[in-house]
Amino acid sequence: MKLYGTSLLYAFIIALVIKVFLVEAYRIPTASMEDTLRPGDFLLVNKIAFGLSTPRNIPLTGIQIPHYTLVGTSGPELSDLVVFEFPGGPDVVHPPEVVYYVKRCLGRPGDTVQVLGKRVYVNGVRQPDPATARFTSYTMRNGQAQPRIYPKGSNNNKDFWGPMVVPYKGMHVNLSLDNLDQWRLFIEREGHTLRFTVDGDIELDGKQSDAYTVERDYYFMLGDNRDDSEDSRFWGFVPRENLVGEAFLIYWSWDSEISITEPLKLVRSIRWNRVLSTVQ
Repeated sequence: MKLYGTSLLYAFIIALVIKVFLVEAYRIPTASMEDTLRPGDFLLVNKIAFGLSTPRNIPLTGIQIPHYTLVGTSGPELSDLVVFEFPGGPDVVHPPEVVYYVKRCLGRPGDTVQVLGKRVYVNGVRQPDPATARFTSYTMRNGQAQPRIYPKGSNNNKDFWGPMVVPYKGMHVNLSLDNLDQWRLFIEREGHTLRFTVDGDIELDGKQSDAYTVERDYYFMLGDNRDDSEDSRFWGFVPRENLVGEAFLIYWSWDSEISITEPLKLVRSIRWNRVLSTVQ
Protein backbone atom coordinates (compact mmCIF):
# COMPACT_ATOMS: atom_id res chain seq x y z
CA MET A 1 0.00 0.00 0.00
CA LYS A 2 2.84 2.37 0.87
CA LEU A 3 4.56 1.58 -2.45
CA TYR A 4 1.29 2.27 -4.28
CA GLY A 5 0.94 5.64 -2.54
CA THR A 6 4.55 6.56 -3.34
CA SER A 7 4.01 5.70 -7.01
CA LEU A 8 0.93 7.92 -7.12
CA LEU A 9 2.89 10.77 -5.56
CA TYR A 10 5.69 10.43 -8.11
CA ALA A 11 3.15 10.30 -10.94
CA PHE A 12 1.47 13.44 -9.59
CA ILE A 13 4.80 15.31 -9.35
CA ILE A 14 5.77 14.29 -12.91
CA ALA A 15 2.37 15.37 -14.25
CA LEU A 16 2.65 18.69 -12.40
CA VAL A 17 6.13 19.37 -13.81
CA ILE A 18 4.91 18.58 -17.33
CA LYS A 19 1.93 20.93 -16.90
CA VAL A 20 3.92 23.79 -15.38
CA PHE A 21 6.98 23.71 -17.64
CA LEU A 22 6.37 21.63 -20.78
CA VAL A 23 2.84 21.04 -22.07
CA GLU A 24 -0.53 22.43 -21.01
CA ALA A 25 -4.09 22.13 -22.23
CA TYR A 26 -6.28 25.04 -23.36
CA ARG A 27 -9.83 25.29 -24.69
CA ILE A 28 -10.91 27.42 -27.66
CA PRO A 29 -13.90 29.54 -26.52
CA THR A 30 -14.55 31.77 -29.57
CA ALA A 31 -14.72 31.69 -33.36
CA SER A 32 -11.82 34.11 -33.93
CA MET A 33 -9.56 31.39 -35.38
CA GLU A 34 -12.11 29.59 -37.56
CA ASP A 35 -11.75 27.42 -39.47
CA THR A 36 -8.24 26.59 -38.23
CA LEU A 37 -9.53 26.23 -34.68
CA ARG A 38 -13.17 25.97 -33.69
CA PRO A 39 -15.03 26.66 -30.44
CA GLY A 40 -14.92 23.45 -28.44
CA ASP A 41 -11.45 22.45 -29.63
CA PHE A 42 -9.11 21.47 -26.80
CA LEU A 43 -5.44 22.21 -27.50
CA LEU A 44 -2.11 21.01 -26.27
CA VAL A 45 0.44 23.80 -26.12
CA ASN A 46 4.22 23.42 -26.21
CA LYS A 47 5.32 25.75 -23.40
CA ILE A 48 9.04 25.53 -24.18
CA ALA A 49 8.68 26.44 -27.87
CA PHE A 50 9.79 29.99 -27.07
CA GLY A 51 11.96 29.26 -24.06
CA LEU A 52 11.82 27.81 -20.56
CA SER A 53 10.13 30.05 -17.99
CA THR A 54 9.24 29.93 -14.34
CA PRO A 55 5.54 29.28 -13.52
CA ARG A 56 3.07 32.09 -14.26
CA ASN A 57 0.85 31.12 -11.34
CA ILE A 58 0.96 29.03 -8.21
CA PRO A 59 0.44 25.44 -9.44
CA LEU A 60 -3.18 24.22 -9.32
CA THR A 61 -4.43 27.75 -8.58
CA GLY A 62 -5.24 30.84 -10.59
CA ILE A 63 -3.03 33.04 -8.41
CA GLN A 64 -0.58 34.88 -10.65
CA ILE A 65 3.06 35.30 -9.62
CA PRO A 66 5.99 37.11 -11.30
CA HIS A 67 7.57 34.87 -13.92
CA TYR A 68 10.94 34.96 -15.61
CA THR A 69 12.44 33.46 -18.73
CA LEU A 70 15.21 31.04 -17.79
CA VAL A 71 16.23 29.99 -21.31
CA GLY A 72 14.93 32.09 -24.20
CA THR A 73 14.60 31.59 -27.94
CA SER A 74 14.13 34.00 -30.82
CA GLY A 75 10.36 33.75 -30.32
CA PRO A 76 7.64 32.64 -32.74
CA GLU A 77 8.14 32.66 -36.49
CA LEU A 78 5.64 34.13 -38.92
CA SER A 79 2.42 32.06 -39.12
CA ASP A 80 3.05 30.20 -35.84
CA LEU A 81 -0.08 29.63 -33.74
CA VAL A 82 0.68 31.23 -30.39
CA VAL A 83 -1.06 31.09 -27.01
CA PHE A 84 -0.46 34.25 -24.98
CA GLU A 85 -1.77 36.35 -22.14
CA PHE A 86 -4.20 38.96 -23.49
CA PRO A 87 -2.55 42.39 -22.98
CA GLY A 88 -5.88 44.21 -22.54
CA GLY A 89 -8.59 45.92 -24.57
CA PRO A 90 -8.22 49.12 -26.61
CA ASP A 91 -8.35 51.40 -23.54
CA VAL A 92 -7.09 49.01 -20.86
CA VAL A 93 -3.59 49.41 -19.43
CA HIS A 94 -3.70 46.37 -17.14
CA PRO A 95 -6.50 43.81 -17.63
CA PRO A 96 -8.34 42.94 -14.39
CA GLU A 97 -7.83 39.21 -14.91
CA VAL A 98 -5.57 36.93 -16.92
CA VAL A 99 -7.18 35.66 -20.13
CA TYR A 100 -5.41 33.43 -22.63
CA TYR A 101 -5.78 34.01 -26.37
CA VAL A 102 -4.58 32.02 -29.35
CA LYS A 103 -3.76 33.84 -32.59
CA ARG A 104 -1.36 33.60 -35.49
CA CYS A 105 1.92 35.53 -35.31
CA LEU A 106 2.13 37.82 -38.33
CA GLY A 107 4.72 40.29 -37.19
CA ARG A 108 7.98 39.97 -35.26
CA PRO A 109 9.94 42.73 -33.48
CA GLY A 110 11.07 45.29 -36.06
CA ASP A 111 8.80 44.01 -38.86
CA THR A 112 6.61 46.46 -40.75
CA VAL A 113 3.08 45.10 -40.90
CA GLN A 114 0.32 46.30 -43.18
CA VAL A 115 -3.16 44.98 -43.99
CA LEU A 116 -4.45 45.91 -47.44
CA GLY A 117 -7.94 44.73 -48.30
CA LYS A 118 -7.75 41.94 -45.67
CA ARG A 119 -4.41 40.71 -47.08
CA VAL A 120 -1.35 40.87 -44.82
CA TYR A 121 2.03 42.23 -45.87
CA VAL A 122 5.16 41.95 -43.74
CA ASN A 123 8.11 44.11 -44.81
CA GLY A 124 6.33 44.60 -48.13
CA VAL A 125 5.94 40.86 -48.81
CA ARG A 126 2.43 39.42 -49.13
CA GLN A 127 1.88 36.67 -46.57
CA PRO A 128 -0.03 33.59 -47.73
CA ASP A 129 -3.49 33.22 -46.26
CA PRO A 130 -3.96 30.07 -44.19
CA ALA A 131 -5.92 27.46 -46.11
CA THR A 132 -8.52 27.49 -43.34
CA ALA A 133 -8.78 31.28 -43.01
CA ARG A 134 -12.25 32.80 -43.21
CA PHE A 135 -13.25 36.07 -44.93
CA THR A 136 -16.49 37.83 -45.81
CA SER A 137 -17.08 39.52 -49.15
CA TYR A 138 -17.56 42.96 -47.57
CA THR A 139 -14.44 45.11 -47.36
CA MET A 140 -14.20 48.47 -45.62
CA ARG A 141 -12.83 51.44 -47.54
CA ASN A 142 -9.21 52.48 -47.15
CA GLY A 143 -9.10 55.48 -44.79
CA GLN A 144 -12.49 54.70 -43.28
CA ALA A 145 -11.71 55.03 -39.58
CA GLN A 146 -13.15 52.28 -37.39
CA PRO A 147 -13.96 52.83 -33.69
CA ARG A 148 -11.78 50.94 -31.17
CA ILE A 149 -9.10 50.21 -33.76
CA TYR A 150 -5.41 50.46 -32.78
CA PRO A 151 -3.71 52.86 -32.47
CA LYS A 152 -6.14 55.46 -31.18
CA GLY A 153 -6.66 58.40 -33.52
CA SER A 154 -5.50 56.57 -36.65
CA ASN A 155 -7.51 56.07 -39.85
CA ASN A 156 -7.02 52.32 -39.60
CA ASN A 157 -9.76 49.75 -39.89
CA LYS A 158 -9.77 45.95 -39.77
CA ASP A 159 -9.35 45.62 -43.56
CA PHE A 160 -6.81 48.44 -44.05
CA TRP A 161 -4.35 48.71 -41.18
CA GLY A 162 -0.90 50.27 -40.94
CA PRO A 163 1.79 50.26 -42.10
CA MET A 164 3.28 50.13 -38.63
CA VAL A 165 6.57 48.84 -37.24
CA VAL A 166 6.22 46.16 -34.58
CA PRO A 167 8.00 47.69 -31.57
CA TYR A 168 11.27 46.19 -30.43
CA LYS A 169 13.56 46.69 -27.45
CA GLY A 170 15.64 49.83 -27.94
CA MET A 171 13.38 51.31 -30.63
CA HIS A 172 13.45 55.11 -30.53
CA VAL A 173 10.10 56.92 -30.78
CA ASN A 174 9.84 60.65 -31.36
CA LEU A 175 6.88 62.06 -29.45
CA SER A 176 4.76 65.00 -30.52
CA LEU A 177 1.28 66.32 -29.89
CA ASP A 178 0.28 64.72 -33.20
CA ASN A 179 1.16 61.16 -32.16
CA LEU A 180 0.71 61.36 -28.38
CA ASP A 181 -2.65 59.56 -28.40
CA GLN A 182 -1.24 56.81 -30.63
CA TRP A 183 1.59 56.02 -28.20
CA ARG A 184 -0.03 56.78 -24.83
CA LEU A 185 -1.56 53.32 -24.23
CA PHE A 186 1.59 51.53 -25.36
CA ILE A 187 3.84 53.58 -23.07
CA GLU A 188 1.47 53.24 -20.12
CA ARG A 189 1.50 49.45 -20.57
CA GLU A 190 5.28 49.59 -20.23
CA GLY A 191 4.76 51.18 -16.83
CA HIS A 192 5.11 54.91 -17.53
CA THR A 193 2.90 58.00 -17.54
CA LEU A 194 2.56 60.26 -20.55
CA ARG A 195 0.73 63.57 -20.78
CA PHE A 196 0.95 67.01 -22.26
CA THR A 197 0.84 70.20 -20.22
CA VAL A 198 -1.19 73.37 -20.68
CA ASP A 199 1.98 74.89 -22.17
CA GLY A 200 1.99 72.26 -24.90
CA ASP A 201 4.93 70.30 -23.52
CA ILE A 202 5.04 66.49 -23.29
CA GLU A 203 5.87 64.95 -19.93
CA LEU A 204 7.11 61.39 -19.53
CA ASP A 205 6.96 60.25 -15.89
CA GLY A 206 6.57 63.90 -14.90
CA LYS A 207 9.64 65.11 -16.81
CA GLN A 208 9.63 67.04 -20.05
CA SER A 209 10.57 64.76 -22.96
CA ASP A 210 10.05 64.46 -26.70
CA ALA A 211 11.26 60.87 -27.11
CA TYR A 212 10.71 57.38 -25.76
CA THR A 213 12.81 54.21 -25.92
CA VAL A 214 10.85 50.95 -26.11
CA GLU A 215 11.76 48.55 -23.31
CA ARG A 216 10.52 45.18 -24.65
CA ASP A 217 10.11 43.13 -27.81
CA TYR A 218 6.60 42.78 -29.23
CA TYR A 219 4.61 40.68 -31.69
CA PHE A 220 1.65 41.33 -33.99
CA MET A 221 -1.09 38.70 -33.60
CA LEU A 222 -3.94 38.12 -36.02
CA GLY A 223 -6.95 35.79 -36.04
CA ASP A 224 -7.63 33.54 -39.03
CA ASN A 225 -11.29 34.57 -39.01
CA ARG A 226 -10.34 38.02 -40.27
CA ASP A 227 -13.79 39.58 -40.00
CA ASP A 228 -14.65 38.19 -36.56
CA SER A 229 -11.44 38.47 -34.57
CA GLU A 230 -10.35 41.11 -32.07
CA ASP A 231 -6.58 41.00 -32.33
CA SER A 232 -3.57 43.30 -32.67
CA ARG A 233 -5.55 45.42 -35.11
CA PHE A 234 -7.82 46.38 -32.20
CA TRP A 235 -5.72 46.28 -29.03
CA GLY A 236 -2.09 46.50 -30.10
CA PHE A 237 1.01 44.39 -29.76
CA VAL A 238 1.81 41.45 -27.48
CA PRO A 239 4.96 41.75 -25.34
CA ARG A 240 7.46 38.89 -25.41
CA GLU A 241 6.88 37.93 -21.78
CA ASN A 242 3.15 37.36 -22.45
CA LEU A 243 3.88 34.45 -24.79
CA VAL A 244 2.91 31.09 -23.29
CA GLY A 245 3.72 28.65 -26.07
CA GLU A 246 2.88 27.22 -29.47
CA ALA A 247 -0.33 25.27 -30.12
CA PHE A 248 0.45 21.95 -31.81
CA LEU A 249 -2.35 19.41 -31.26
CA ILE A 250 -6.14 19.27 -30.96
CA TYR A 251 -6.59 16.41 -28.51
CA TRP A 252 -10.39 16.71 -28.22
CA SER A 253 -13.22 18.55 -29.97
CA TRP A 254 -16.99 18.84 -29.58
CA ASP A 255 -19.79 21.42 -29.76
CA SER A 256 -19.11 23.78 -26.87
CA GLU A 257 -22.58 25.32 -27.12
CA ILE A 258 -24.19 22.09 -25.87
CA SER A 259 -24.69 22.02 -22.11
CA ILE A 260 -23.04 19.38 -19.96
CA THR A 261 -26.55 18.62 -18.73
CA GLU A 262 -27.21 17.01 -22.13
CA PRO A 263 -24.48 14.34 -22.09
CA LEU A 264 -25.85 12.19 -24.94
CA LYS A 265 -26.21 15.17 -27.24
CA LEU A 266 -22.75 16.34 -26.25
CA VAL A 267 -21.22 12.94 -27.01
CA ARG A 268 -22.95 12.86 -30.41
CA SER A 269 -21.34 16.23 -31.20
CA ILE A 270 -17.78 14.91 -30.87
CA ARG A 271 -15.80 15.89 -33.98
CA TRP A 272 -13.83 12.71 -34.44
CA ASN A 273 -12.09 14.08 -37.54
CA ARG A 274 -10.47 16.75 -35.36
CA VAL A 275 -9.50 14.61 -32.36
CA LEU A 276 -5.70 14.12 -32.20
CA SER A 277 -5.16 16.30 -35.26
CA THR A 278 -2.21 18.67 -35.59
CA VAL A 279 -2.76 22.39 -36.11
CA GLN A 280 -0.96 24.52 -38.66
